[in-house]
Amino acid sequence: MKTQLPPHKRWDIIEIQVADRMRRLRHDKGLTLRGLARASGISEAYLSRVENHKASVTIAGLQRLARALGVAISVFFEGTGTNPTINVCRAGHGHKGQLRGPRGFPYELMAAEKKGKLMEPLLLDVTSGSRQMPLKAHSGEEMDFVLEGEFELLYGKEKIRLKQGDAVYYDATIPHAARPVKGSSCRLLVVVASREYLFHGDLTRLLKG
Repeated sequence: MKTQLPPHKRWDIIEIQVADRMRRLRHDKGLTLRGLARASGISEAYLSRVENHKASVTIAGLQRLARALGVAISVFFEGTGTNPTINVCRAGHGHKGQLRGPRGFPYELMAAEKKGKLMEPLLLDVTSGSRQMPLKAHSGEEMDFVLEGEFELLYGKEKIRLKQGDAVYYDATIPHAARPVKGSSCRLLVVVASREYLFHGDLTRLLKG
């Protein structure tokens, strides 16, 4: 028989999880406690007490921290019982969308339900977009693996032809774009990762434009 914790004990656990999430977000952003204190307007001493589970943060305080960290306030509550430690994506059942607008390349997220990820894997159909994608840069790094067909990667001033079985790993802060090869379909497994960004199932927040 599962033991039910008293309401105040359950809330203590949530407060600890929120404090731990705040610490992880701060580290992921490369901020010291002093830096977060300056950005949020909350004292360094108080933030230290929160991270050491000696004080609680009010909702107003979380709103200030969320703005300072560049995240939604709901991010602090991810991992309090709703975030799975494993995510299985069955064939064809990933979250689908269009990269860079309704006329862009169709994509399918492989781990949309996993919050606070360090990387975002997705399937990308390079040949189905109705307009040519301009070169764009975004934070972090990217790996593209060609599942079928071939495509041309425009990377800065380089043009690199890649075909089935090929892979490329690159600094995504350099403007880049995938261009289809005429007469060839192409599907990619793309993995995006960033030291400055936690993925929360919303790829558009990283790949803006």
